[in-house]
Amino acid sequence: MKTKFYYPVRDAENPSRVSLVEVSEEFYRAVQPEIDRVRKQKQRNSTCFCPKKMLWTCNIDCTICPYNAGDNTISFDAPLKGTEGLTLRDTLISDEASPEAIAMDKALLAALYEELDRLDPDGRSICELVAANCTEREGAAILGISKTTYRYRWAKLREKLAEKLKDYT
Repeated sequence: MKTKFYYPVRDAENPSRVSLVEVSEEFYRAVQPEIDRVRKQKQRNSTCFCPKKMLWTCNIDCTICPYNAGDNTISFDAPLKGTEGLTLRDTLISDEASPEAIAMDKALLAALYEELDRLDPDGRSICELVAANCTEREGAAILGISKTTYRYRWAKLREKLAEKLKDYT
């Protein structure tokens, strides 16, 4: 007995009604992999909610399919509802720093340098070693002090700088 192959055709008037049309094996083997690929892609993108028992009805004509969830892509240039021409792109936060943020950073940096100049030489050295990404062990060896002393002094310096510069944060 020869195997028969079918292709699903949806009724344009009633999309839930599907009739199967007998097709050649060559046609079926040429079309079915593409149907499976597109359906799986749409399912992964959450635009197709066809239940497993109804997969036989899929012919990837999603415009009339009752299981089609529609296109869920969002355009950055599409106007937003309830606005006068405002787009999603207009509402995104820019990576560029605002002039106010630049001015605040500049003032904080000036205040930090001023406080560093007031520190004792060891305190300033510890800050320079931390800025140079030295480990506690390396910094302690450079300064000729123990690691715990280095850690203690650095903690005290952080507290002191945080207190002095609290108006900038």
